[in-house]
Amino acid sequence: MLEVKDATITAGGKTLVTGLSFIVRDGQLACVTGAEHSGKTTLLRTLMGFLPVEQGFVSIDGELLTVRSAHAFRSMMVYLPQEMQLLRHQLNAPEAPVCEAESYGVWNTPLPVVEPEPVAAPLLPEEIYLLAEQTIREAGDKQILIADEPAACLTPDLTERMIELLLQQAAMGKTVLITSRKPQLVAQAQQVIDLDTLRI
Repeated sequence: MLEVKDATITAGGKTLVTGLSFIVRDGQLACVTGAEHSGKTTLLRTLMGFLPVEQGFVSIDGELLTVRSAHAFRSMMVYLPQEMQLLRHQLNAPEAPVCEAESYGVWNTPLPVVEPEPVAAPLLPEEIYLLAEQTIREAGDKQILIADEPAACLTPDLTERMIELLLQQAAMGKTVLITSRKPQLVAQAQQVIDLDTLRI
């Protein structure tokens, strides 16, 4: 269970949201919505302990989220960023071989030249969905799923599959919190937190 109580969310010295309170229970899909720049991503970063709450508090299973506890709480979470490109290395990634330094003769010869990686092309919608599915599957032991605009770049068909995937995670008893402005996702949430109504 994730609880936010009377929280004030700020970014860059600007107050985005004040007096925010909600509870996302285990087995529930909740959606944070709002206009662009309303603070959706900033809220997620706060809930993961990367940004402080100016006022109020955040707790997970009744335990207060603090600077000291944030790392432990993040170990309970799986996060899907809006920029799924950040996770593209997981797509078909071969298992890295275990190599001893001496196998390269690094003590007697120059290190191998590292060529700069070419700029990767944007992921296709199908790749984004498969990467999200794979990330969630590999984090099956995580109790909390946080996803930032998980269907932003998906086709209508893949959006429906993403909704099914998120609802499946909630049905398994996980706490699922997403941000989205897509009506299809907002309509499927058991709880909707609209930041537009809380902006000052």
